[in-house]
Amino acid sequence: MDQPSQNVPTQNINNYEYGTVATITNVAGPLLDNTQETKKRKPNASGLRQSSNCWEHFNRVPDCDVNTATCKHRHNRYLCDFKSHGTTNMNKHVNKCLKKPLLVLSDPNQTILIFPSVEGSGLVPTSSRFNLQTCRRAVSVFVVLDEQPFKAIEGEGFKYLCKTLQPQFTIPSRRTIARDCFQLYLDEKLKLKAFFKSDCNRVALTIDCWTSIQNLNYLTLTSHFVDNEWNYQKRIISFTIIPNHKGVTVGKKIEEVLKDWRIQNVSSITVDNASSNDVVVTLLKKKVKNMNGLMGDGEFFHMRCCAHILNLVVNDGLTEKHLSISTIRNVVRFVKPSPHRAAKFKECIEIARISCKKLVSLDVSTQWNSTYLMLEAAEKFQVAFEKLEEEDSSYKDFFGDAGPPSSFDWDIAQAFASFLKLFYEATRVFSISQHVSIHTTFHQMSAIYCGLDFASLNLNTVFANVGVDMMEKYEKYWGNVKK
Repeated sequence: MDQPSQNVPTQNINNYEYGTVATITNVAGPLLDNTQETKKRKPNASGLRQSSNCWEHFNRVPDCDVNTATCKHRHNRYLCDFKSHGTTNMNKHVNKCLKKPLLVLSDPNQTILIFPSVEGSGLVPTSSRFNLQTCRRAVSVFVVLDEQPFKAIEGEGFKYLCKTLQPQFTIPSRRTIARDCFQLYLDEKLKLKAFFKSDCNRVALTIDCWTSIQNLNYLTLTSHFVDNEWNYQKRIISFTIIPNHKGVTVGKKIEEVLKDWRIQNVSSITVDNASSNDVVVTLLKKKVKNMNGLMGDGEFFHMRCCAHILNLVVNDGLTEKHLSISTIRNVVRFVKPSPHRAAKFKECIEIARISCKKLVSLDVSTQWNSTYLMLEAAEKFQVAFEKLEEEDSSYKDFFGDAGPPSSFDWDIAQAFASFLKLFYEATRVFSISQHVSIHTTFHQMSAIYCGLDFASLNLNTVFANVGVDMMEKYEKYWGNVKK
C-alpha cells in the first residue's frame, strides 16, 4: 500500500487557507505530518471540553459555514473546528500579537522601560523585569505598613488588583505571607543591628508598660536615635509579655533586650512616673555604667515622661468635677443614644444655622482629654440645645429635679474648655513621635505655670480651687519656678 503523502495541499475556502491545522489568512499552510498523533484535550467532570486560554483573545465568527475565530486585537481570522483543528496556531498568534495588552509580560525575561517619578530625576528610562520575590516582598510590606490581617490577600478585590497590575504574579497563601512577614522582620532586624554596631553613637530609650483586658502584662521598649542623614528615627526593639511590672522583672528584661541588640551607649531612658520605674532606672544605670556607655556620669540618664506627669496634674485638679460639667454630660447623653433624638437635634442645628460640622461626643470619666473634647464641642451647640428644649417635651423630664443646663452652666463649661485647652495642646506637643520635641518642653511648661497661676487667682472659687490643686501637683514634680 502506498504511503500517504507527507505534504498535504492547502484548500481555499472563503479566502481562508487551511490544512491539517488552522492558519492565518493569506499565509500558506505549513507542511504537516499526518502520521503525527494529535493530543486531545481531556473533558472535565461535567463532560464538557475544556477551553484553551487563547479564547480570551478570540471571538467566534457567527453565521459562517466553517468554524472560524477572529482576534480581538488585530482581527485576524483562524479556523477553529475542534474536531479537525486545534488551537496551536491561535496560541502562537496570541504570543506574537503586537496589539495584545501587556505583551511584554508574557515573557518573564523581557524587560520593561519605566520612568521614575522622583522629583528632579528627569525622564530617564530604566529597565525593569518581573521578579516574583520582589512582588512577594511588596505584599509583605503592604500587610505590615497598613496593619492588614493576613487573610486580606485572599480577598477577591486584592486578587483582582494584583491580576490587573501584574498578571504574572500568583498570589501566595496567607501562611506563605505570614512567613514572608516574619522573614522581613528578621532582615530588618539584622540591618538595624548592623547600624547600631557601626554608625549609631547614642540611643535614647522609652519604656511603656500596661496591662491588657485579658490581664496580660506587656512591655514595649522603643529606641530613639539620629541616622546618618541627621534624621530623627525611632524603632520598637521589644514588644513582649512579662510576668509582672515589678522593677526587677522589667529591668532584667530590658537588659536582655540590650544584649540581644548589642546596644551599649544609652544616653537617657524615659519612663512613666511610678515607683517601680525607679528600680528599673537604677538597675539599668548600673549595667550601662559597667559597659562604659553612660554619658555625663548619668546625671540626665533618668527622664520622666512630661505627658504622663501633665496627665497626673490635670486629673488631680479635676478629681471633684464641677456640677456644671455633669449637666453638660447629661445633655450629650440625652442626644447620643437615640437615633430619633439625634435626628431632632440635627434639625435644631439647621434651624439655629450652626455651621460647625463637628458633632458632640460623650467623654470617658477617667480621661480628662475626652472631657475637654466634649465641652469644646458642646458649647458650640448651646443654641441648638436650647432650641431642643423647646421642641422636645421629654427634654426636661430627662434631667429630673436638677433640670437642664442653665446659662451659668454653659458659661462654666466654656471657661473649663478654654482652661483645659492649654493642657490639651501641650500634651499633643509632648506626644509627637515624628520629630524631636524636647526643645519645646520649657516653653510649654512655662505657659502651663502661667495658666495655673492665673487660675489660682481667679475670682471664681471653682477655678481658684482647681488652680491651687494643680499648682501643688505641678510644683511637686517640677519645683517652684519662682525660686
